[in-house]
Amino acid sequence: MREYKQVDADYPLSGPNSTTIRQVINKPAASVFASFEDAAAWKEWLGLDVEWTSEKPFGVGTTRTVIASGQTIDEVFTLWDEPHRMGFYFLRGSLPLAAFAEDYTLTPLSDTSCELAWSYAYEWGGPLGRLGEWGFGFVFFRSGKRSLAKLAKMMESTDRYDQ
Repeated sequence: MREYKQVDADYPLSGPNSTTIRQVINKPAASVFASFEDAAAWKEWLGLDVEWTSEKPFGVGTTRTVIASGQTIDEVFTLWDEPHRMGFYFLRGSLPLAAFAEDYTLTPLSDTSCELAWSYAYEWGGPLGRLGEWGFGFVFFRSGKRSLAKLAKMMESTDRYDQ
């Protein structure tokens, strides 16, 4: 596992290679945020195995480990403003990155819907230089759009997170 650069809560919005993907979800923001605390939900919509390594209640400083496609990543939360926003950075992992962080912002559109803005930024730290960086960014963006559509479908087909 390699150590990544520790970044602040603003990094996903202002760091290198920053991107935001938006998705309307026909559920209240509180319900969507509740799904973020459920390790099984991440597997369903994003394909991640999530292990929370901090006890509830979660907040700034919370940690978790995720496994995706055989890659292990330890994360530290820099934002936790339930039910509006959460964010984290990669502390260490097996991906060829120098830094990576994400921000999930939920904006209510009505009593029964919200918009999720999923922002991320990264610095490449692996072989192939700019080509590797571009390839990673392209794949992550495409899979991210598909995953947010899956999250919306999952949320809209269940009441298990309704408050």
